[in-house]
Amino acid sequence: MRVLLFCLLMTVFAGPVAASAVEAGCGTGGKCPVPGGYYLAEAPPDWDGTSALPLVVYFHGWNASPEGTFRNRSMVNPVLDRGALFVAPYARIGYWRQIGPGRAEGGRAEEGRDEAAFIRAVMADIRKRWPIDEDLTLAAGFSRGASMVWNVACYTGELFAAYLPIAGGFWSSMPRECPSGPVNLRHIHGLTDKVVAYDRIGRYNSMPITEGMAFLRDLDRCGADPDGSVSLPKYQCDIWSDCGSGRELQLCTHPGGHSIPGEWVAQGYDWMAGLSN
Repeated sequence: MRVLLFCLLMTVFAGPVAASAVEAGCGTGGKCPVPGGYYLAEAPPDWDGTSALPLVVYFHGWNASPEGTFRNRSMVNPVLDRGALFVAPYARIGYWRQIGPGRAEGGRAEEGRDEAAFIRAVMADIRKRWPIDEDLTLAAGFSRGASMVWNVACYTGELFAAYLPIAGGFWSSMPRECPSGPVNLRHIHGLTDKVVAYDRIGRYNSMPITEGMAFLRDLDRCGADPDGSVSLPKYQCDIWSDCGSGRELQLCTHPGGHSIPGEWVAQGYDWMAGLSN
């Protein structure tokens, strides 16, 4: 009888302990594993489970993390409110590496993870798990994560409909060409940014944003001068919409430094959504 009572008590208490030890699944707080790393994801709370979802993939900055990104609800919630899936991939050792041959410091091949292969694996896994609206896919990023956005736009540009780099551009060198071809891109930058300089090589060997935008204007077959502008509460944008490629570029500036208010990512989503109208 004592043995039977002990077994019954162990059964009662073992259940909750085992349940609490189970890690949350992908899309519900747990990691989504892919070759080379992982990503975190969150779908809108009112998603019906079947409708195609717009997608925002956010590349975090130096020494940040997907977990830290999701704690920034001022960034995540406005994207979810627009009905989009929010995804944050993980950068190994705190930073994203360059994509493309000879792009590292001194022209050496950069060691570490193949970031083009990693982001392709992330995107393939996302599309396997969720139905995605392919006309509404945005790659956004801040600082070194913005550098990753420029790299993804240049070398794996077919993965997204539009790009939103903030406070970061090409690093170490400019690419000789962008194999992916023309892109839709809005870049936001502070004119007094002391980490990633706007119009000169920065302290960490970042390439001038003005040089990167000139490169993209040639790629998109845009004129030298903008053909429009728009003002938002914290920044203003010059617009190149009459480009031979049919794509649009925006260069947005503000008087501040190295920063990213959370609402800027959702505003970038609104810009992308407007492109398809």
